[in-house]
Amino acid sequence: MNRQSEALNKEYFQALGSTRASVRMLSLAWAGLFVLSIDLTHVYFFIKEQFTVDPFSNVPFLFLCLLLLLMLGCQIMSFSKTFIYKHQLFSTAMLFVLINGIHLSLVLMDYILTILTNEVLKNSLIYSLIYWLSSIGLFMGLIVYNASWLKKQLRKGFSEKRTTANYIAFSSVYSKTSLWIILGVTLLGGGLASLSGYYLQTFGIVSNIVFISAFSRLIVEVGYLLYLRSKDKTYWEEVPKETKSQSFLKTIDLKKAKHRLTTEVVLFLTLAVCLKILKINVENSPIWLIWTIRTFGYSILLDTTISFIYYQIKKKR
Repeated sequence: MNRQSEALNKEYFQALGSTRASVRMLSLAWAGLFVLSIDLTHVYFFIKEQFTVDPFSNVPFLFLCLLLLLMLGCQIMSFSKTFIYKHQLFSTAMLFVLINGIHLSLVLMDYILTILTNEVLKNSLIYSLIYWLSSIGLFMGLIVYNASWLKKQLRKGFSEKRTTANYIAFSSVYSKTSLWIILGVTLLGGGLASLSGYYLQTFGIVSNIVFISAFSRLIVEVGYLLYLRSKDKTYWEEVPKETKSQSFLKTIDLKKAKHRLTTEVVLFLTLAVCLKILKINVENSPIWLIWTIRTFGYSILLDTTISFIYYQIKKKR
């Protein structure tokens, strides 16, 4: 690797670190929390009905619960810009976990669409085994391919075009082009499904391939950026001036839906953990406890719905 290649590579990863792999991206943890929460609900009842065991004694389910807590930690961390910029190595490590977590959540969502929505596939573990083995095989294959691609790019140096593409990708996440791509993938899945007659199954398989393909390269790049940041602080992001004097408590504003909903979810999960530790069976609990938990849960759903509607109205204005 010559000096020119080193300079081009450094410029590329500095651009990556300030755009698609910026510590600011921890604020997107809410998306993973939303998807994984839905996934966990389906998986909970699947384990309970299919295996007739307590889901909390199931290792994969406990792993998903741990992943949910880590995502929640990422969202809470994102409230304090001072913290995430001051501890960029830790924040980048958490971002790496978050990206893998969101990826797994989407793959699990496709598993639910493909397998758990069909009674025939659901009742035969062989189909679940085929789904997960093929998904893991595809993911590992793409990881090896992208690691090889990265090694090749590092030898010759990343082009300025690729470096600029980081900024374009970062600024166009919610652009019309991105929406058309998402719509195109959706229509492709629907079109293939209409030919086979299995809409959800085909769409789940197609979207699973798309998600694994899209995330595998990002995971490799962010993993390498994490390595670079552990070796050299020149790859760290510059701290924005407005965040230098902020404390964590000052950044939490309960008037903002994102902050308020995260706080509500933290309290709800804390309540659930306490009930589990105390071995309290909610189904056989006093009526006041049952209604307290239900009211708390419904309040979070209501707050989420109202906040979303308010956001859409405000956006149109």
